[in-house]
Amino acid sequence: MIENIINNLKGQLTGELQNKYNLQPDTANKSVDLAKDNIMDEVKNRAASGNIGGLMDVFKGNKGASESSAVDGMIGKYVSDLTGRLGIPESIAKQVAPFAINFIMQKVSGKVSSGGVSQGDLLGGLMGGNLKDTLGKGLGGLFK
Repeated sequence: MIENIINNLKGQLTGELQNKYNLQPDTANKSVDLAKDNIMDEVKNRAASGNIGGLMDVFKGNKGASESSAVDGMIGKYVSDLTGRLGIPESIAKQVAPFAINFIMQKVSGKVSSGGVSQGDLLGGLMGGNLKDTLGKGLGGLFK
């Protein structure tokens, strides 16, 4: 589900990265893909460990992205990926990362809070399948 949301806003975010940070089109496009990967990885890891509540508060709009340690962690890893994998200078990556992650989180939050996407759909899509089975495995069978 989040993949669909990000894919729908990819053109807009790619354009923003090109305009605001002078990234080349290919680099901006790859930057959005890396942002998506970082968000999905963080949510998968938190869901598997049973520590998804804080991040879900951001998705539901109950908490700002800047208030979340999960989002801070995503931004830090994303900076590292932008510099290491795409060769973006660290000074630029430190500007791009919070902008891109917050942009995506706000769009996802808007979809969830408007009722366009349910929490179950969001988590189920992030986990790549059946939410009950995935959480059941990740939380020691609690939901089986």
